[in-house]
Parts: sequence; C-alpha cells; structure tokens
Amino acid sequence: MSAGASSASIGYANRSAVPGIRVPLPSRALLIVTLLFLGLSFQMLTFSGHLAEGERDAGPALKAYHGLFAAFGLLLVARGRLVRWRPEMLLYFVVIGATALLASLRFGPQSALVNVVFAAYAATLGASAGHLAGPTKTLRALRFASVVVLGAVLVKAVIYLPEIIRFFAAPWGHPVLPTFYGGGPNLEATWVAMAGVFLIGSRLFIPYMAGSALVCAAYASRSGFIIVALVVAASVAGTLFRGGASGRKLLLPVAIAAMAMGGVAMAKGVDGADYIARRFQSIGDDPGSTGRLTLWMGGVQVFQAHPFGVGLGNAVPQLERMIGANVTEDNLHNQYLQHLVETGVQGFVAYLLLVGFAVRRLYLSRLRDPLLLYVGIYFLLAMLQFRGAEALLWFVYGLQHGTVTSLEEAHA
Repeated sequence: MSAGASSASIGYANRSAVPGIRVPLPSRALLIVTLLFLGLSFQMLTFSGHLAEGERDAGPALKAYHGLFAAFGLLLVARGRLVRWRPEMLLYFVVIGATALLASLRFGPQSALVNVVFAAYAATLGASAGHLAGPTKTLRALRFASVVVLGAVLVKAVIYLPEIIRFFAAPWGHPVLPTFYGGGPNLEATWVAMAGVFLIGSRLFIPYMAGSALVCAAYASRSGFIIVALVVAASVAGTLFRGGASGRKLLLPVAIAAMAMGGVAMAKGVDGADYIARRFQSIGDDPGSTGRLTLWMGGVQVFQAHPFGVGLGNAVPQLERMIGANVTEDNLHNQYLQHLVETGVQGFVAYLLLVGFAVRRLYLSRLRDPLLLYVGIYFLLAMLQFRGAEALLWFVYGLQHGTVTSLEEAHA
C-alpha cells in the first residue's frame, strides 16, 4: 500500500464521473465517514432492521455494518490507493495474526480471529476515508454522527422506560434491554460518553455530555460516568494547554462535573436511585468487581502455564480449565492482560508499543486532537473494559492517521 493518494487522485475539485450527478468529492468523503461511523455505532442492527439481542448474536453473524463496510471498501479502493499503515499498526497486526494462527493449531481457532481481521480492515478504511475527507470534514462528520447516535440511544431509553423503572425498583447489575452497541448497556454508555470528545469546543458539548450522563444513569454504568468525567477533564485540560482560557470556557465543563457529583449525592436515600452511588462505594466488593478479580487471577495462571499465548478467544476457555469452574464472561475485562494471555509476551509488547505511540502523539498534540483523545481514553479504560478487537476504535485510529497524512501531503 502506498503512503497515500496523490493530489490528483484525491480530486477535491473534481466532479463525479457519473452523468447527471455533480457532487464534490469532499461532500462524498464526509458522507462516507459519517455512514461508516454510524454503521459501527449501530453494530447490532441486522439487515432486517431489527436489533440483535444477547451476547450470542454479538458474534461473527452478519450485520448491516458489514455490508456497509464492504460497499464503501470497494468505493475507496476504486477512488484511489490505500493509505499505508503506521509501523506500530503493521507490527501489531503481524504479531497478533501470526501468534493467533500458530496458537490455533494447539488450542483451536475461535471467532475472535475474524474480529481482528475486521478490525484491521476498519483501520484501513478509516485511514483512507480520513485521507479523503481531511481533518475538518472528518471532525464535522464525527460530531454529526455522534449526536445522531446519542439521540437514538435516548429515544430507545424512553421506549424501554418501563424496563428501566422496573430495574431500579430492584436493581442488580444493569437493566436488560437491547442495545445498538455490542456488549450490553454498560458498553453502550461507555461508547456514547467517549464520543463526547468530538464535541469539545462546540456549542453542543454541554448538552451532549448532559445527555451522556443521563444514559449512564439510566444504565447504572460506573464506567460511563468515569468516561464523562474524563471527557470533561480533557476539555478543561485542553483549554488550559491552548492558553487564554476564559472563565466562561472553564466554568461550563466544570459545571457538568459539579452537577454530576451533586446528582449522585442527592440520589442518596432515594429508593432505587441511590443504587448508582452505592455501585461506586462498593467497588472491590460487588459481584462485578469480584468477578473481574477472578478473571484476572485466572488469567495470570493461564499466562504462567502458556507464556507465548493461547490464541485469540481462548483466554476464558483455558481459564475455566485452569480454575475448574465456569464463568459468565467471554473476555478478561482487561485488554492488557487479555493480550498477555492470548498473544503471549510478544503480543503484549506489540500492544504496549501501539499504546505508547498513541499516547505520545496525544501528548504532543497538547490534548487538542479529539481523535487521539478518543483513542487515549479507550486505552486507559482498556484496563477495566472492552472485549478486544473493537472495530470502532480501529476505525477512529485509522481516521486520525488518514487526516494527518492528508495534512502532510497538503504541506509537501
């Protein structure tokens, strides 16, 4: 793959070659970014227009976004050459892929290998789409798509309000309801809150974060509230880094955090509503925390027995054999440990290099690149959250690389 399409192949000033259709390429590029991000956000939407339900449906079964990515993949390839991966991306997928293939010969193949292949494909399409759209239009597309997703999630919460009310009458874990994102309500709240970084600096930032906090409250998501706090902190820190921070710019994000903490405090003593506050107070003792500790300790035992990895998707099956008990999860709830167990020392090092380069770029950007903020928050929460090989993360990672490549070519 070449370093990127030339100015001629980008063709920003060109018109469509299709007779009767004269749409500037930037508009099409913006539409591509929007639709691809929406497709990954509504990843549980089937071709029939229904939401797949349950973890079993969240596997490799074909969804609407698969068809969307296939169609736009052909379009991007036809429009120009693909953008070359960053070295750490290439190293990561080569090491992970080779380890997974070799380990599958001993421990058996799992569908997680398919997820990694699709993640690499999503990163490739993201880089090409970001290169075509450029940084400004890419951010506009992500802002619009994020607001659409938040609106859809809030509407869904209203539709399933009776279920949410029943949940808080006798709360345990999270409410049971269909989600747009795979992984259940907790992950849906997390992804929605993370997208708030795209709105930093816009007039929609405050209402978006307020809506995200509402989703986190409805889903009783501790991780979601942590993300809301991190996004608000990133907004404040970015304003300080840029200098010339006015009181108004700092007051609004801080007000969100104050209202969130005040809301949790006021919930104390309110029947059902104080469940959210109690979830934070019970960290380390509640079933979610103790379950994670079981997964982590078992994962360490598996790594000690197989230091070069058991293959993608085999961490939990091997853990169950090691501890002699069944677990309800399909991942270790810690992507660093997951890589160590499934891809061995070599895969863990490749993952650390990937994280290190991303964090370094985020630091050099002085927290001003929202796409890097998105990636950075993911890698931070990956110590507690996520299932691995998230195509949405890799798509945004690729988008960021593509936008940087387009800027470099523009200044060349």
